[in-house]
Amino acid sequence: MSVPSVPPTSPVLPALPVIVGFDGSPRSLAAARWAAREALAAGAPLRLLHVGQAWPTVQPISPEFQPVLGANESAARAVLSSVVAELRAAHQGLDVEAATAEGGPGNEIPRAAAGANAGLIVLGASGEERHVVPLLGSTALHVAGRAEVPVVLVREPAERAPHGRGVVVGVDPAGDYAAVLDFAYAWAARHALPLCAVHAVQTGPAAPEPLEAAVAAAGAAHPSVPTQCVTRSGDPAKLLLEESAEADLLVVGRRHHRPLHGMGPTDHAVAHHAHSPVALIPHG
Repeated sequence: MSVPSVPPTSPVLPALPVIVGFDGSPRSLAAARWAAREALAAGAPLRLLHVGQAWPTVQPISPEFQPVLGANESAARAVLSSVVAELRAAHQGLDVEAATAEGGPGNEIPRAAAGANAGLIVLGASGEERHVVPLLGSTALHVAGRAEVPVVLVREPAERAPHGRGVVVGVDPAGDYAAVLDFAYAWAARHALPLCAVHAVQTGPAAPEPLEAAVAAAGAAHPSVPTQCVTRSGDPAKLLLEESAEADLLVVGRRHHRPLHGMGPTDHAVAHHAHSPVALIPHG
């Protein structure tokens, strides 16, 4: 009697690492806590990276000088160890480690992400204060505009809880937005959240058909995700900020190889002013 052959199964690929730029500040702690929840949900390892000043190799001018140079790194390692212990205790089964590097964070974080084949970089952004507009630091702005993988900017305070209102994604149906929609749908599906696709029309009539067609193609792979399409006339950044006021995540695209700071006016505006975490997805 012949034994029926069993079709080969595709191996389950491990999830790509999540890299967190950590400098010991409250905003970087918020980023680490957000990234830990995301890494656990995705089954991905979490890597905290602290980038410090690269000191030149010089002869100490006095016996007291050399220990001072190493004090910052020792303090950074102690803080990293404490945060790693906290995240392991809070998220059983999470694979989390920490490392330090020397140099400029804006360059070293993308380099570390590329070397680790990371799938996501998470950075902290200054939280909003009353009557004060939240602004990005130069490191977050540089990394978000130059990294070759998605970057999520997380606002402090760290204790802010998810709203459960869903994912808002900005889409230009005329552009190459497949990667942006794929990221947004995958995130919404992983967290069992709805998705709202937004298209702002600055000239001409606001016809919904182009957006609905673009979203339908990406949404076919995630039929369980409830989807809404919003097409309105107006400024793209203003519309995205309005729609994402209580979202769990705002997703926007960033074009590869854009000159200067690497971010266009819309993604630059939402990265600075959104109160929810913002995911910037390289595309095109």
